[in-house]
Amino acid sequence: WVVLSVTGIPLLTVAVLLAAAAPLLFAWWWRRKTRTGWLSALRPLAAVLACQLLAITALFLWVNNSYGFYTSWSDLFGVRTERATIQNNGGNGNNGPPPQVRPGAGHLQVLTVPGRSAANIRKVLVWLPPDYGQPQFQKTAFPVLMVLPGQPSTPEAMFRHYDFGQVATTAINAGHIRPFIAVFPPLMTNPPRDTECTNVPGGPQAYTWLSSTVPDAVRRQLRAQLGPWSLAGWSTGAFCSAKLMLTQPKDFQAAVSLGGYFTPIIDRTTGDLFHGDAAARRRNSPLWLYHQHGLQGRKLLLICGQQDKESWPPNQQLLGASRGDRGVSFLDFPTGGHNYRNYRRYLPDALQWLDHVHVAQ
Repeated sequence: WVVLSVTGIPLLTVAVLLAAAAPLLFAWWWRRKTRTGWLSALRPLAAVLACQLLAITALFLWVNNSYGFYTSWSDLFGVRTERATIQNNGGNGNNGPPPQVRPGAGHLQVLTVPGRSAANIRKVLVWLPPDYGQPQFQKTAFPVLMVLPGQPSTPEAMFRHYDFGQVATTAINAGHIRPFIAVFPPLMTNPPRDTECTNVPGGPQAYTWLSSTVPDAVRRQLRAQLGPWSLAGWSTGAFCSAKLMLTQPKDFQAAVSLGGYFTPIIDRTTGDLFHGDAAARRRNSPLWLYHQHGLQGRKLLLICGQQDKESWPPNQQLLGASRGDRGVSFLDFPTGGHNYRNYRRYLPDALQWLDHVHVAQ
């Protein structure tokens, strides 16, 4: 028999028809005379659960077809595919994955970042390498990587999904990268609104929060290098990472985009971010910023799946615009949609690439 594609119209059609027909079938079944007993008493519950399961399955398939989270059954069930490697957009390059070595830990803590009022106080998740608390490093200022989650998501979810602590410590213990501090600020300064890390006129000042409020607080409370910092982000966080680096090249030296995009999104989750000001929207577009100013000596790594229908087209657009620019590198993997599982396997490559950039500066 033929296995239907998880993104195919035939499977979606079957799921929708079953979800629509199930209540009618079960209503007919209930009307039939059956024996009494505990099995008969469980029949209504089983029918309701079955209808709910079919409805949820149909909804999942429809959403997945629209957004491309999973592109195949192997993608859905986490079957690994062949790894890709980093390439340079201006020439050849290959940074192979580091070998797997003993796991590590590090230390998590939460920083309190004050705002303009008591209501604006926010929490920032910080990961400290094992070296941070050792006596020989008591006077050492560590380089900083700011890691930005997707939308809607949280720093805690980003840290957990990417298994960040173990991946980073493993790379440090192996000598592939130097110890660093990772800062995970929340993107949503006015939950649940998606601000696209923008200073909204008369609204949330999300860009200022990420570009100056968080860095200032981290430098006050931790032994962090003054700068420039590095950036990495997933989905909306990737968009914000690219924008921060391109608008503040003196403060941020490199950015890694994991499944990102490069033009601000305007939809029901964002509201009117720019109040109809087309020029303001362009100034918040990493693609437009690159066309106007280039990287200004900074470095950008694009990591994207070819089957990620949300991110692959904008990544191709930016790669085309930056063709020949050796400051832009990319890693494209052949299979898998827009979900954490497909991108987290390339976190070691991203950390190693960022460390090489920092050493070269």
